[in-house]
Amino acid sequence: MTEYAIELEGVSKLFEKVDFKRKLKNMILLRGMTSEKTTALNEVSLEVERGEIFGLLGPNGAGKTTMIKILNTILTPDSGSAKVNGFDVVKESLGVRQSIGILPEDSERGFFWRLSARTNLLFYAREYMVECPKERVEEVSQLLGLEDEDMSKWFQKLSKGTKQKVALARSLIPDSPVLFMDEPQRSLDVLFMSTLKELVREKLGKEDRTIFLSSHDMHFIEETCDRVAVINKGRIVTVRKVKELKALFGGVDTIAYTLEVTTDSIGRQEALCENLRLVDGVEQAKPMGAGKIEVQVRKNRLDSVNRILQTVMDQKCGVVSFARMEVGLDEAIMKLLRDGEN
Repeated sequence: MTEYAIELEGVSKLFEKVDFKRKLKNMILLRGMTSEKTTALNEVSLEVERGEIFGLLGPNGAGKTTMIKILNTILTPDSGSAKVNGFDVVKESLGVRQSIGILPEDSERGFFWRLSARTNLLFYAREYMVECPKERVEEVSQLLGLEDEDMSKWFQKLSKGTKQKVALARSLIPDSPVLFMDEPQRSLDVLFMSTLKELVREKLGKEDRTIFLSSHDMHFIEETCDRVAVINKGRIVTVRKVKELKALFGGVDTIAYTLEVTTDSIGRQEALCENLRLVDGVEQAKPMGAGKIEVQVRKNRLDSVNRILQTVMDQKCGVVSFARMEVGLDEAIMKLLRDGEN
């Protein structure tokens, strides 16, 4: 058994573009068919360590779901090789399937809509041939806070958020060493999102489980993952720890600060922003709402900070706080995609 739970080496995947009007016209005129290809993955190489929580980030159409489908044996690569838990996704696909749990992007697919959530999960528990299926279904439903009332309802009558919880429960039933989650936060309410983040950090009850997350929610990735891969146009842009990725943002020319003024000063925010923009060294000052103002200061003019505070007092505005803004993962990702850094 290798040290890696997931391995991709030079994986490429192309899809044929289908123009139905053009295809029909060619058929009518008895012309030869010419196909145009679009590249979903372009020579992707990646390694995920066992027991790691790994995030995959990128814009729509970047290749995230295609990569997951290849690793789940739903699609086959056109070139290159991929392994999950030491099994080749093409030559040893059964071994891969026995090693993984999946929360797919289309998470409602595969459920029987006129059967209860409990009956659906029992069906899958028996199909997965788990020991004591009833006990396992009860265990995962309790882990995810699924109430007996929801478990007894027809699947089609559940809210979208509860359906997502049931889909997550299905992915956990086999208690697999590798868990794939494609957009796990979809449709979940704010309260459960906090619970889900904690559950992911605890690897959903299995200390040595490897979790592979694909998500548009950068805050979710930032608060749960050990490392992150950024993918764009089918290529891996970079693979780094979250802190290292955020540190890349340090290369820009300004530093952002959050200025919060007292409640009685909120009505003067716009005028205050105009005056702050006149301060030498300030690149931008804009309201953020709720009495907060974002102030961008040039790195070589940090002496402007004192003049910013003096300007606030001159405008007779009270200061609640003035602090440097923490760099978000989303800012670092956008910088990477703009610069094309590798």
